[in-house]
Amino acid sequence: MSMFSRFDKDLKCADGCLHKAADMFFHPIKEDIFHDWDTKHPAFPGPKLTKVRLECKEEKKEEVKVVVKEECKCIEKVVVKECGECCCCCNCAPPPPPPPPPPPSSVRIYPCFMVIDKYDVVESEWAPTLKDYLADKVWQLHAYLPDVAKDKIIVDIIENTTLVIRGEGVFHTHCGMWPEHVEHCCDCTRKEPTPFCRKFTLPANCKIKEARVEFEKEVLVVRIHRG
Repeated sequence: MSMFSRFDKDLKCADGCLHKAADMFFHPIKEDIFHDWDTKHPAFPGPKLTKVRLECKEEKKEEVKVVVKEECKCIEKVVVKECGECCCCCNCAPPPPPPPPPPPSSVRIYPCFMVIDKYDVVESEWAPTLKDYLADKVWQLHAYLPDVAKDKIIVDIIENTTLVIRGEGVFHTHCGMWPEHVEHCCDCTRKEPTPFCRKFTLPANCKIKEARVEFEKEVLVVRIHRG
């Protein structure tokens, strides 16, 4: 028989003392000296339970921050903000801006301004009347081109040192010199379109970007200011 089959009844007979109830169960014969053994057991709390508050003490672990130094690669560390702007998340100084490209050394200034490649200049045997003038602040070239269309003339500057005028002029077989800055008019019986090419060495300190070319009344004028 189990001890707990009549536990309530035995506990009541033992006046609620668990120790006495155990003695009566293990020694059921009354003649047994241990059946009702007065051991002066301490009072048993009975069915009341003592509440024990258990506190869980968690150990606080200190966070250890490990800083790893890496080489800055700004190209890979570009962050886009909410405002849409981009920024570099590193604290390094921004790279210096690239140097500006060098100014072109060879350009065409007539009939339009454009960058050209350097080429070898071969002067022709014949050329129309060309005169250059040098002053303190300007260099000029006058070309007298009677019966020449404006789109037949080209003016280039090679390596900022040489001015080249070339194109297709008109060769007057029976004309001599005529006054400068005067519109040419003659009764030549033979006028032959003839290609020509002439070059002039530019003086020092010429401002190539400020070069101006005018072609009016059969006279082409090139003006380049000097610094």
